[in-house]
Amino acid sequence: MEGRSFRAGYLILVPAVIIAAGILGFYTFRSSVERTELREQTIAQSLLSVAQQGVERVERYIRTADNAVFRLVDPNDSSTLDTVWLPKANVDTPSVRAVLLVDREGNVLQWASTEDRKTRRAFLRVFRQALLPSLDLGSADANRLRHAHHEVGDESYLLAYKAYSTLAGQLTYIVAYHDTRYLVEEVFPLMFASEESTPRYNIVDETNRVIFGPDLSEAGVYTVGYPFSDTLQGWRLQVAPRQAELLQAHDRSRISGEAALPLLSFAIILLSAVFFLYAAEKERRLNELKSELMANVSHELKTPLSVVRMFADMLRSDRIPSEERRHEYLDIICRESERLTSLIDNVLDFSALESGQGTYRLRKGDLVEAVTRALEAFRYRSEQEGVEIELHAADDLPPVMIDQEAIALAVINLLDNAVKYGGQTPVELELSKRRSVVDIAVRDHGPGIPADSLRLVFDRFYRGPQTGPTRGSGIGLSLVKHIAQAHGGRAWAKNAAGGGAIVGFWIPAAPSRAAG
Repeated sequence: MEGRSFRAGYLILVPAVIIAAGILGFYTFRSSVERTELREQTIAQSLLSVAQQGVERVERYIRTADNAVFRLVDPNDSSTLDTVWLPKANVDTPSVRAVLLVDREGNVLQWASTEDRKTRRAFLRVFRQALLPSLDLGSADANRLRHAHHEVGDESYLLAYKAYSTLAGQLTYIVAYHDTRYLVEEVFPLMFASEESTPRYNIVDETNRVIFGPDLSEAGVYTVGYPFSDTLQGWRLQVAPRQAELLQAHDRSRISGEAALPLLSFAIILLSAVFFLYAAEKERRLNELKSELMANVSHELKTPLSVVRMFADMLRSDRIPSEERRHEYLDIICRESERLTSLIDNVLDFSALESGQGTYRLRKGDLVEAVTRALEAFRYRSEQEGVEIELHAADDLPPVMIDQEAIALAVINLLDNAVKYGGQTPVELELSKRRSVVDIAVRDHGPGIPADSLRLVFDRFYRGPQTGPTRGSGIGLSLVKHIAQAHGGRAWAKNAAGGGAIVGFWIPAAPSRAAG
């Protein structure tokens, strides 16, 4: 029931964490995008104001030249074109290349130009054929200063015109032709000088062809344009911050970083939740194993205690048929006491191992003696189970540094494991020399160890697959592993070629200088 409740907690907690992290990531990313858009809007508004001011400077320059023309030219005296305006043209109106007097019907009454004869004849031809029809002559608002900007071929023509009433009561238009090439090459560079502290400017036409200045396409969203609404219709002034590329890169990196931050937070939260659930599950499983250990140990203790008490009561009541039977009962009590001692040693050693206090006193000793002692202590158990144990010890075993009690405990645990899982088959205990180490191996002739259990048999509380009610605490082989490591060796397990399992450990031989 508890396990099902815990798993239900998994199903609720993990989706809740994922949903919460997803919501957090969504709002964090949206907030980042909104801040970036607000920043772009603020910069755009500032640049729009700069572009608007630039357009106003250009149009103010053109209108100033227009007013100078209208001041110098008298529509009632056409001679003022040559005698008054033309001498002052290069100084007062340098962008104006020609001035014309046109009546309401579109007839050119008089005109003057600062260009050479060929150029001004070409202009007059273009004016009459292409430009004059586009002028709004005779409108109700004829006295207002107006401009017309047209592309004819590859040339750009800017005209300023205004109507005046003559003494004869007729409307006469003064038309000023501005050289846009002069504006691009002379005026714009002065107005939009390139400095490190100023934005970058350019002027483009309706097709986004650059008329003046650098290409600002790389500035992206930070390019702001403002049109020439009164004079150079169809053209617009564009402005971009000098560090536009860096701003875009910074925005991209910030959005990416802030997008990665919730993802990283999500990953951390999810990993934390998974780790918490794993740790909680592991703790729950460990508590179950400890409870199972207590139950198994209690059961293991009960049997030898019951036997000792039974035979002790029989001895105390003098209900012994013969002296031979008396010695037999005492022998049983001693063997059960050995078994009880072995089990208690296992629990105490495991408790010391869990608390990190397990220590061993290594001295040069006789390995065969320690193993024989363990075999004798286990003899009663093997006889009860009907299992025959054979000891095979090599004659040339080198001296070793051991804790005899610990080695005996390890051997008893190996024998106990073989008897429990060997299916009452004969057990072989072998001591052999291999290079500079000594192997202690116990083999049974049972079903062997499943492949997926070979790497788990030395884990604490692990108990292999069982076909029947096998007793055990699950700590015996983990103690074998710990004892082997404390002696500088390693525990190992494998399946024998002819069937059965071989479980053992090796310890290093004592250094030669310790042999004396």
